[in-house]
Amino acid sequence: MAAVIEAGAADPSTVLSVPDHVERSGEVINDYYEHGEEQMTLAGILAKSSNVGTLLAAERIDKDIFRNHLVAFGLGARPGLGLPGESAGRLPEDRADLTRDTIAFGQGVSVSTVQMASAYATIANGGVRLPARLVDATIDADGKETAAATGAPVRVVSEQTAAAVTLMMEAVMGEDGTGGRAAVDGYRVAGKTGTAQRVDVSCGCYRGYNSSFMGFAPAD
Repeated sequence: MAAVIEAGAADPSTVLSVPDHVERSGEVINDYYEHGEEQMTLAGILAKSSNVGTLLAAERIDKDIFRNHLVAFGLGARPGLGLPGESAGRLPEDRADLTRDTIAFGQGVSVSTVQMASAYATIANGGVRLPARLVDATIDADGKETAAATGAPVRVVSEQTAAAVTLMMEAVMGEDGTGGRAAVDGYRVAGKTGTAQRVDVSCGCYRGYNSSFMGFAPAD
């Protein structure tokens, strides 16, 4: 959504005509609930977690622009925490239409919790990504504190885009959103629910789901 807004292809109030399924490259992509063709704003697509609406939004921008934004948010690269076994996740190199569409709603990409936390923090930080770290500072035997080395901040999207996406993420906790259970009285919460199908190697199929929520508060 940040990439679409940053590219000027849509804004939170832009209305898209969204069916509950579309066919792309011989595959059918569905929303999680059946519905007729709905007129949904970009903010509503995010709030209702519409796979179809999300891919329709992503199709409005150039594939390279889309992928470059994902890379800038830290996907597809090791976070660089200095720990053994760090994973870069999986961000496909190919530019096929179906790959772009599945990545748009999260099924065509794999990420770590640290990568996701860094991406969400980028939105919370006004569009600037700070390299993730676990150690803030070290203290020697004499009590001298030394701040840990930090990487250079990277401007991923404009402050205006980050603010727009934050407002859209607040709508996820709204009446028609998927994140109502994450609402906190007295706080403005910005976040997003996630649902990922699990691969079952015994059958070579999908079986069961992983559910997640990420966000930040207070959103303002």
